Amino acid sequence: MAGQTADLPGTLIPGDIAVRTRRGIRGGKRGLFATMPPGRVLDIPAGGGEQSAALARLGYQVVSADLFAKGRGTPSWSWVRADANCTMPFHDAAFDYVLCREGIEHLEGQMAFVRECARVLKPGGKFVVTTPNVMHLSGRASAFLTGQRNLRRGLVNEVQTLRARYGSRFYHGHIFLIDYFRFRYILRICGFDGIAVYTDHLSPTSIAMAPLVPLMWAAMKFSVAVSTRNVRPRGQRPPDPKVTRALMRDVLSPALLFGRRMIVVAERV
Repeated sequence: MAGQTADLPGTLIPGDIAVRTRRGIRGGKRGLFATMPPGRVLDIPAGGGEQSAALARLGYQVVSADLFAKGRGTPSWSWVRADANCTMPFHDAAFDYVLCREGIEHLEGQMAFVRECARVLKPGGKFVVTTPNVMHLSGRASAFLTGQRNLRRGLVNEVQTLRARYGSRFYHGHIFLIDYFRFRYILRICGFDGIAVYTDHLSPTSIAMAPLVPLMWAAMKFSVAVSTRNVRPRGQRPPDPKVTRALMRDVLSPALLFGRRMIVVAERV
């Protein structure tokens, strides 16, 4: 499934997580949750409840959690006010799915949050995360030129980037953007496997930079070879070829090279 290599037959309804199918740059989109059997799902942060409403229409039993109280007009399913940076007010193995849509890049404690998601998920449960993809080619070019992953957002700072403050609690903007390498590391350390990567929208600028991909592949192969050579004299473990293949497969997939959003599905083991 990694690197959007799977055809997903689910019907796309408004609010579901849209993912591109395997048909390349001109491929269509399918609904991610429409492809999975309904169960109990935690939607955190739930925001205005659009995804929660879509999941409910698909037959899921939804619990919505957010730092902010439920707004007017928000549907009346279970709503819990909770800070994703803290321990969640749910029992162990309480959910079949956890959805974090456009939320993890705002969180101060990303490792602790993923551990909490693992705790509240049943064995075999799915963790679905969407976040801006900082590894598409134009994002890498922006980082090289300015140190920022998005030229249009300006420079990260404590005035513009900070969205709100509630006593000792902060609501941050995209200060904690996370790349695939770091997020995969966190997932594996916290007990997740079966990691699959998708996207929904492609970046035309990144597609125009596709001729750079062979150079990236060569640079990654060189990095792995040098790392293998350097660790052996010290008695350390060399890179696992299986892990290296999985990393290169995903990082060099169309989803991460050209996608504006990184959509990751991982299984609690």
